[in-house]
Amino acid sequence: MKLFLFFFIIGHAFAAIPTKEQQFADSLLIVLSNASRPDVRPGMVVASPSREAPNYYYDWVRDTSLTMKSLIDYYEITKKSSIKSKIVQWVYAEEYRQNLPTFSGLGEPKYNIDGSGFTGAWGRPQNDGPALRALAMIKFARILLKEGDSDLIFKTLYHGHLPADSVIKKDLEYVAHHWRESSFDLWEEEKGMHFYTLLSQHVALQEGALFAQEMNDLGASEFYQQESIKIGQFIKDHFLDERVGLLVSIERSSTLGYKNSGLDIAPLLGLIHTSPYQNLFRLNDPFVVVYVKSLIKSFADLYAVNRLYNDLGISLGRYPEDRYDGYQTTKTGNPWFLSTMALGEYYCQLKKQLKQNPKKQDDLIEKQFQRVLFHSDREGHLSEQFHHENGLMQGAVDLTWSHNSFMTAMMSCGFIR
Repeated sequence: MKLFLFFFIIGHAFAAIPTKEQQFADSLLIVLSNASRPDVRPGMVVASPSREAPNYYYDWVRDTSLTMKSLIDYYEITKKSSIKSKIVQWVYAEEYRQNLPTFSGLGEPKYNIDGSGFTGAWGRPQNDGPALRALAMIKFARILLKEGDSDLIFKTLYHGHLPADSVIKKDLEYVAHHWRESSFDLWEEEKGMHFYTLLSQHVALQEGALFAQEMNDLGASEFYQQESIKIGQFIKDHFLDERVGLLVSIERSSTLGYKNSGLDIAPLLGLIHTSPYQNLFRLNDPFVVVYVKSLIKSFADLYAVNRLYNDLGISLGRYPEDRYDGYQTTKTGNPWFLSTMALGEYYCQLKKQLKQNPKKQDDLIEKQFQRVLFHSDREGHLSEQFHHENGLMQGAVDLTWSHNSFMTAMMSCGFIR
């Protein structure tokens, strides 16, 4: 087995590394494949084709909302009708499952492939999902308005009726009335109040207020704006920290027990997933800078692949104490593709904001892309993780979120036009 692994690593090392553009094309195809599987209800997206060790053959509201946001961004650039059709399918799928009885209502995080709610034990509710879905659908609705295609908006996406019976308004109402409640974090491990969830909710209501005004739903617009301001103030009051910059979670009622560094990739994901609308923090805000530096140092010291291939960007995982290796929760955690790519996207957005030191920023950006491409299988596939010592992929195969993160980074950085 060790001899096989040795030759596999050698073979991988000498395989040609794809270009960013090649990987984008492959990632797009795999995302569309995961959104078009014949046994899955149309409009839903499996988190991964993997059905065992681990079984990710479900649709998560969070993952799918982020995936569709990337397809919406891609449609805005290309105007491809096939992409628009896929997005419209998703709208109708979400309308369907918003009306299903589930254990936690719109906070239900995970669905079976036939569209029914998952009924097993799980970390619920997860209240970032409705906010992320609303943000993606608001952007799509705005594109439709520009195209003069308003039928879907007024019939399905948004109208001002109460109780809410349109997709965007249902999500906005849920967020506005439930943001004070604790929920599980995006890793589905700890219950409390989370930076990622709250920032997503803050920005969703901020944009929801503007969109409600565009839809002449003026009372709702004022209400959403007021709640958005309250969430923003709550974040500023409770999540700034001199030591690590940005706290991950507070008021935790269900914890792992061993997660004590205060560091997690989740706040960075929150900042980029709510871009370009997020204006609570500039990316060179002192607290953000302390947070990103702390995150980088922690993972740079933790993973052998960062020392072994130190000419590449920094491999990042979820959090330093992570024990999930893609198969078990009793091992040492690994770098994740989506975490590593998030740092590259952060550098792109920082470059746009600062408009200075472009050469330095370009070097940092390119190194993060090359880190991801280096640890891919060199044939377009991106799993969930890559091993912290040998650098080979492991965990769920072709994780939709891994491919989606590469696509969004490419578009955010302006490499796809």
